[in-house]
Amino acid sequence: MGKKIRKTVKLAGAAAIAASAFAVVNPAQADAASTAENLVLKAEQSKVPLIRATSVDYDADAVTQPWALYNKAKKDYAAAKAAVNKLSGKQKVQLSARLDTVKLYIDRTAAYIDAISSGKKLLKGTGEMEKYLEEGKMEEATAAYHKLSYEIKKQAIILYRVYGQSTRQAILDTYKAPAEDAKFQALYPVSIHIELGRLLAALEEEDYDQANIHDENIREWLELLEDQGLYDILSERYDEIIDSYTDGLDDVAEIGFYEDAYYVTGLPGMTAYDMIGFFDSEGNELFIDGAENAFIIKDDKGYFTDLGSLATAYEKEGLKETGPVKIQLFDRETNELILEETIEVKDGSQLYSLEKGKIVNAEGKDAAYTVTGQTYQFTPSEAMTLNGDIIGDEEGEELKLDQFPGITFKSSDVTKFVVNASGKITPVAPGKANLTVTWNEMEYKLPIEVKSASAVTEFGLTSGKTKILLSGDTDFDSLIDAGYFTAKDQYGNEADLKNVNAQLFTSQESVFTASGENITVKGKDGDTASLIVKINGIVKSIPVALDKTAPVLEGAADQSAVNQAVMVSTKAADVASVSAAKNGTAIAGYTLATPLTDEGVYEVTAIDFAGNKSVLKFEIDKTAPALTVSGTAGAPVITASEALYYKDSAGKLTAIKSAELDETQANALFTYTGAGKLKSAAVNADQHKWTFATEGTAANDTVLYKDEELFDKAGNKLAGSVKATFNGSAWVLSAQ
Repeated sequence: MGKKIRKTVKLAGAAAIAASAFAVVNPAQADAASTAENLVLKAEQSKVPLIRATSVDYDADAVTQPWALYNKAKKDYAAAKAAVNKLSGKQKVQLSARLDTVKLYIDRTAAYIDAISSGKKLLKGTGEMEKYLEEGKMEEATAAYHKLSYEIKKQAIILYRVYGQSTRQAILDTYKAPAEDAKFQALYPVSIHIELGRLLAALEEEDYDQANIHDENIREWLELLEDQGLYDILSERYDEIIDSYTDGLDDVAEIGFYEDAYYVTGLPGMTAYDMIGFFDSEGNELFIDGAENAFIIKDDKGYFTDLGSLATAYEKEGLKETGPVKIQLFDRETNELILEETIEVKDGSQLYSLEKGKIVNAEGKDAAYTVTGQTYQFTPSEAMTLNGDIIGDEEGEELKLDQFPGITFKSSDVTKFVVNASGKITPVAPGKANLTVTWNEMEYKLPIEVKSASAVTEFGLTSGKTKILLSGDTDFDSLIDAGYFTAKDQYGNEADLKNVNAQLFTSQESVFTASGENITVKGKDGDTASLIVKINGIVKSIPVALDKTAPVLEGAADQSAVNQAVMVSTKAADVASVSAAKNGTAIAGYTLATPLTDEGVYEVTAIDFAGNKSVLKFEIDKTAPALTVSGTAGAPVITASEALYYKDSAGKLTAIKSAELDETQANALFTYTGAGKLKSAAVNADQHKWTFATEGTAANDTVLYKDEELFDKAGNKLAGSVKATFNGSAWVLSAQ
């Protein structure tokens, strides 16, 4: 029995040893894991180009579709995914999670590319509609208008899928906004064209009540039309319809001013006949153009011509004075006074309509919805004058409530919110209701949603962030500003973490300590720990690594001068932002590896994700130094345009230094030929000057610097040698 037990123990031990040996010597699984790891790393490297190519905060322009980067990322992802799927266990789970992050950026890039394609459809539809309008083809323009309206709604769904608020806004500004603006500009001509068809149909059916409605709309909208060509086309069509259904003056039984008629200032297209109606014996309004029939107009202010149009003094901007005006209508043939009425001219600037409004919070910021416990203010944001001009849509133009005297406010459900006479809104309970704003007998309704006070229900690292990098002391708000955190409230909306009470803790006080919302770094470069964050009872453990090393910039030595293009680069993989300036002026759109070629003093700055900053300063100087000569016969001075250098025995550029040279030293450094002689020399390195003292100077005497090759700091060579010749009256430079 004892032998069997010992044998069993031996066999068990042998099996364990064999299994261990197999794991060590069998390389297949280890190779597969290594291959998968490398492919995942390669796929991850495609993330940063995708981020930069799809964000206007980096390289994106909302126009260029990064197909090459997208296809490469998809290919790298597919290869990595296939390799990871062959693995098993913990390693497969870990690598799959990393690939999920890569897939997220690929999907965002696809959404960005799709949005640009959709945007191009909107631009095409806009161009077609505008072309038909320009050609006066109203039937085709109307069809294109309806098609564009449909496309705006359809494509907007795709445009709004773009990730990132600034990039999404750039996409909307590039495609959706121009399409909507073109649609708005086409609103009146298209509406008039449609209304002309309705007017014709109503007249054919002898439905004069409906015809009057269409007629009023057409005449009102024609005056709002700014395009003279379209105005001529549509008004001509209107006249044709009216002329074909006018019964003539014989049917006129009554002529009079409309009830509550008045004229307004600032409406150039207005006529005296706008307030006069012609009716048959049954009270039906007749479509008669008084100016084209046997009538003339007179007024006591000289506002109108005898045909009823505004006089020359007012034709460009309409009436300017307010107050009463007496209008007289005469029979042109008999000069009989048919009608006389005093009509008020009102200030047209006070008769525009409120088109848009918004609510702002206590800080004056636009609010998408209201929250209980806070108050909000209604603010008008856009209005329209009687002649169709929009007020409030210009940059810097702001409407205020006091521009709307007599404006009133009403809540459709006071159990959701109440509003006072000044437009101040106080939310009562969650729900939806309308704010009805009434002004000039016209109503504007603004839907308002009331929500409970927002609370953070979810937070964590921003997508793409795996840890926090710290270079020094910081606080929670600074980490938020650096883009490390994202949060959602109970409505699924982005929550502002700066307005919450966060508690911070550390897992390793030797790395950093946490007090309140402040973090104090204690450890050394490369140390790691966890930051414990508690918000509203939610606790998250966030990896933290200390990174105190700034990215090293290469391409030129700091504070150096070069005479060729410089391409700055770095081997660091954690560069968050790069900027450059030439002669103190920022270089727009600069990225690393962009060649810098022009002459100037450059400063390139790189900041990593931990906030470490590296600055490289250098000068590009491609201009060779030049010499000038001055002074007297006995004291010539040679001056260089910049500091000069010579090459030492090792070939290194060495700056010429200041020195006072006696006769022996001067003649050792300079060669003097001719009748005179060199007595001494002084070198001023700061002023780049050689000053000589000579004796017995005669014509054709020369002084020559023996070291003939001189350079500037950038290595540009001085052409020729430092040599001056006395021509009998002055020293001159010898040919360089």
